[in-house]
Amino acid sequence: MMGERISRGSYFQYPPPGFPSVSPHRPSSIRTDRERYLAELFTEKEKLGPFTQVLPQCTGLLNQEIRRVSGFSPSLLDHERFEHDSPIRSFGHHPNGRQMDLEGWSIMQTEENGHLQRVAPVQAASMGWPGLPGAPTRPLVKKVVRLNVPVDQYPSYNFVGRILGPRGNSLKRVEAVTECRVYIRGKGSVKDSVKEEKLKDKPGFEHLNEPLHVLVEAELPEDVINSRLDYAVAILENLLKPVV
Repeated sequence: MMGERISRGSYFQYPPPGFPSVSPHRPSSIRTDRERYLAELFTEKEKLGPFTQVLPQCTGLLNQEIRRVSGFSPSLLDHERFEHDSPIRSFGHHPNGRQMDLEGWSIMQTEENGHLQRVAPVQAASMGWPGLPGAPTRPLVKKVVRLNVPVDQYPSYNFVGRILGPRGNSLKRVEAVTECRVYIRGKGSVKDSVKEEKLKDKPGFEHLNEPLHVLVEAELPEDVINSRLDYAVAILENLLKPVV
């Protein structure tokens, strides 16, 4: 089912300013505030992406806070896998800089062709910031793992929707807590089946001729990459088990 495996972070004891403590008298308001705060955390994580190597502590603290606020832990996977009833909104941007509409079927869909993909983050060095003086840099290793989706066993099950979650937030959480990138590929990875049929023979879309599968990619230091990938794979394998 898998190829070569390619490796597993609340700091805040009290809510940050502007993030209210829980009150049983305002459940709807609290939930809205929590969702808004989590969306802001995801936005900051995207902005911090190019500087991950330069600001590792900031990245780690941000990931820990995302985990704390989202309430994510492997033990919670059985609760509809990342609380599928939670309409948390995340924000992203298209490569052209315009805000990306995540209300659609996939957070990785491009407006032009519906192809599931993600633009690689810009490296800090390319932005004129090669790194902090005297800060040791560990060489990065890139690995990819493939997970086949059991569509033959469960032909009518919506695996793509299960992985993405509401407004793509389940997938965003997996990426946030594991620091891996997740790509949905193969037949059925494009929402519009008519468009998928037109795209599958075009360059760059050859994967549409393959069965539905998930690619987990990581580019991390050698001493942590395997554990991060194993963590991501474990979460995704759990999501690929249909709820009956």
